[in-house]
Amino acid sequence: MKNKSVLNQLFQDIDTVILSRQHPVTGLLPASTSVNHHGDYTDAWVRDNVYSVVCVWALGMALRHAGDRDRSDQLEQATIKLMRGLLQSMMRQSDKVETFKSSLDPLDALHAKYDTASGLTVVADDAWGHLQIDATSLYLLMLAQMTASGLRIVTTFSEVDFVQNLVYYISSAYRTPDYGIWERGNKINNGKTEINASSVGMAKAALQALDGFNLFGPTGPKRATIHVVADAISLARTTLASLLPRESVSKEVDSALLSIIGFPAFAVSREKLVTRTRDEILGKLGGHYGCKRFIWDGHQTALEETSRLYYEHSELANFEHVESEWPLFFTYLYIQALFDGNESTAQHYRDRLESLMVDVDGIGLLPELYYLPDDRVAAEKKQPGSQERVANDNVPLVWAQSLYWTGLIMHEGLLEPDHLDPLFLRRRATKFIKSNIALVVLTDNEVTKDILSEHGVIAETLQEIQPLTALPAPELVKAYGQVGANSALKLTGRPARRLQSLASSQTYQINGKVYLTLSWLQSEEEDYRLYDAQWFSESLAQEIEHIRKHWINQEVAVFTLLMTHELCQMPHIESLFEAIRSLQLRTEHEHVGYASANLAYRASRVNALSIRDVKLEPLAPRDCSHCLNQWDDLAPEAQAIWDSLTESPEIELQKQLAGFLHKRDLDTLVGQHEGQPVTLQQWLEMLYRRARELNQWLMARYCFAALNRFHSDLAGSLSVLAMRHLLVVLGDKKREFIVSAHLSNDELMEGVSRTYKDPVERTLAQEMLAQIGTLVRTRPELFDGLRSIHLHNFMQLCLRQGRISDDYCSLDELGVLPPSTVTQRLIDILTYQRRIFTEEVQLSKPEPGALPRSAAEQFHALDADWFEWRLARGLVTRLDNDFLKAIWQSLAHAVTLEFGDRDSEESTLECELVRSSMTSGEESFAQLIDRLTQQLHPAYYKTAVVEALSAFTHYCEANPEAYFEQPVVFSQVLEAAARQYVAEKDHAKPGTRDIDNLLEQSPEVLQSYVNQVLAELDSATQPA
Repeated sequence: MKNKSVLNQLFQDIDTVILSRQHPVTGLLPASTSVNHHGDYTDAWVRDNVYSVVCVWALGMALRHAGDRDRSDQLEQATIKLMRGLLQSMMRQSDKVETFKSSLDPLDALHAKYDTASGLTVVADDAWGHLQIDATSLYLLMLAQMTASGLRIVTTFSEVDFVQNLVYYISSAYRTPDYGIWERGNKINNGKTEINASSVGMAKAALQALDGFNLFGPTGPKRATIHVVADAISLARTTLASLLPRESVSKEVDSALLSIIGFPAFAVSREKLVTRTRDEILGKLGGHYGCKRFIWDGHQTALEETSRLYYEHSELANFEHVESEWPLFFTYLYIQALFDGNESTAQHYRDRLESLMVDVDGIGLLPELYYLPDDRVAAEKKQPGSQERVANDNVPLVWAQSLYWTGLIMHEGLLEPDHLDPLFLRRRATKFIKSNIALVVLTDNEVTKDILSEHGVIAETLQEIQPLTALPAPELVKAYGQVGANSALKLTGRPARRLQSLASSQTYQINGKVYLTLSWLQSEEEDYRLYDAQWFSESLAQEIEHIRKHWINQEVAVFTLLMTHELCQMPHIESLFEAIRSLQLRTEHEHVGYASANLAYRASRVNALSIRDVKLEPLAPRDCSHCLNQWDDLAPEAQAIWDSLTESPEIELQKQLAGFLHKRDLDTLVGQHEGQPVTLQQWLEMLYRRARELNQWLMARYCFAALNRFHSDLAGSLSVLAMRHLLVVLGDKKREFIVSAHLSNDELMEGVSRTYKDPVERTLAQEMLAQIGTLVRTRPELFDGLRSIHLHNFMQLCLRQGRISDDYCSLDELGVLPPSTVTQRLIDILTYQRRIFTEEVQLSKPEPGALPRSAAEQFHALDADWFEWRLARGLVTRLDNDFLKAIWQSLAHAVTLEFGDRDSEESTLECELVRSSMTSGEESFAQLIDRLTQQLHPAYYKTAVVEALSAFTHYCEANPEAYFEQPVVFSQVLEAAARQYVAEKDHAKPGTRDIDNLLEQSPEVLQSYVNQVLAELDSATQPA
């Protein structure tokens, strides 16, 4: 009887508060009935509508289980009508979805809200922060969950195609800044978009829920299945892990994250990260009346200036301790406690929520927020948490009310957790399966197969595996370009972006034909890097390890490798054969092993794609081909270069080639062969092939650039860098190009060509950028603390590595190195910068009372070339969190810090302004410090300024009363410290500047003299 009574009361309340507001034509709900200076809440927001109908859906299931079919059907149909109403509103904007897939421009985004009565748009594209990936993702997530529970929401194939395109719409969430759940972007409300963890997490959950999901139900036709590229889930997960517990660049924590660490997204599988994020929220944002949205949130506070949308930087700190508190967030904590089976916590939040309700006509309703009246602000600031708050007029916030009732339905035993999560997302939130990886090795013909067999490698020819065949990764991109295409809606399929290892490790049935897919490593058959056996071996192992770590399917992953006769002729091929053989025989990795193509296919996850109007070009058997050794008739200079390829030093030969190509077009005739004219391009193509087969790396890189070739994975590398908030700068101060993740491959190529005039440098820049992108994806820990990558500096470090002489060195010396060596130098640099430099700085500034350094440490300090140390450290600068916090705290002790030229805005930090607009844990503060220091040149001087900044933070910590009224100009501080050092040590050298003498000393010495100068400056400002 109790259950029936509870169901009746819930039905009555939900009907009164929610269903009575549902529009009879569109099925949409207004967010509220309130219209005030904060906005017109009678519109239908996508996010609010989905959350508002969750309790309707939940109660419908509860009534169905109780046998009340009539009322259950009423609620289920109301849920379907709302979800279809939103779908129709979005489908009217299919043109925007099509454009946004490629542009990622906020002005091309789906609208965040619609007119409740008509479902049409209500504000212009540029009049609202429409790009809210979390809202679109929430809709898709709950569409999948509701469909899995038995509702039929999507009814036509055109709707399936549109949902498929929404999947593409959110697939770039890991690198797409949006306005976020609060619609304003940056916390200052200036409309600047950010990558928000709550958006990335919701997108990850939606992608995972829809992966292989049939929108027509479990018995629906394959045509209704949604296809998700596996790498999109992996990239979202990696980005989310790098962001949490932060929300974005400007918000070090946000209560919106409760929606992704628990219900409804369940996007985080690492329990420690879930707990850490929740503790950050409760510790920094928790209150008596709910949680604050984020630190220094001025929304609907008594101090907010309502005549403007944005805040001044200087006023943000005024909102400290008086931010409004939202009961909404207790509803997430309530539901999650029920999912966790924690009865006491659930009861605690239920009691808290019910104590915050406002009685309206006998129904307890949750207000939007509780705020501090103006007359209580001062007392609250003096003693946070001491003052009573008042509910605002927006009662109820239907979103919050719905989630409370959803929790209540569970708490009263009317639904089990699995009913609200029929797809079991909380159990498979990317808990990666260490699946077996089947390594399939294919060859282009029998001759190549015999070569592999002689070296112990098991392979099959393309002929032998029929009717199976293999697709190059670019052909699979072409196929996905038609998945979801719908001419009536003017929609194409997936944008032509590179597919990475997880996608190519699945198998495909396309229009009835079955395919394996080559790894993206072999996307470019003529890529010179593939002819470096060591690079190929290491990349193979790296990609397989990446697949093992990120595989989320129960089925076997299939890594398909094609060995051609041409590849088998490369120098040192034995090392590649050995790498393949050890993988096949499981001698090094037990999770990887040999499999025949047919066996691998049967054990794999098969994606069935039905595509019209696509002609794929699978790999076909081919005869052995050999590089041309002799030409019939060539121009003398061309013949001389050709003949010298195996004899002359590469640097000399490359200069000879540059001279020959000067002022010649690629269609210039340079000779003939077998009665046919030979153009410069044809000759260069053969020269490029011969150079890469001979491992003549400088010549291969030069020819690569001369033929106007570019690596196809550059744009993909940039997108991965964007997810780490890494600023990427190409070139040097004379010709600098700041790259953006939104650049197309064509735009990026144009920028690279404009920045790098030297062909070898242009090729090296692409090679290193692509490799850095791969390392960010496969070894993200190497980039901890880095906020920017200046490629020129990485090139200089790679060039200097291992050199004995300080003589001038050309990039040609880097160009002669194999790609594997360049890659290893990059890894060594990142590893060294991360580990050794951090240790050395710690050694140079021991804490007070610390034990003396060991004899080995002291010897190292005495033996070090500190000028060289500063030069190398300045080329790649890291900022750890403890240092950033110390800098932020030291700003309370000064008016202005000058990092570069005096009175230059670009190098000036206004301390009070920064402290009042940024918190110490904000990524935007870290980026500000990085920008102020990165502009300093030369590199060794930059390091010295960072050391002086470190000394400044220690001085302020040790002297709490210190205050510098005059600008602290670090260049002047260093100069004064250098003069004192030279005077005390009588260390002057003829023709040498004092600062150069100081920079040859250890960080400990430099910081001690900087400390003396700071003490003098501090005493000069103290009253007599």
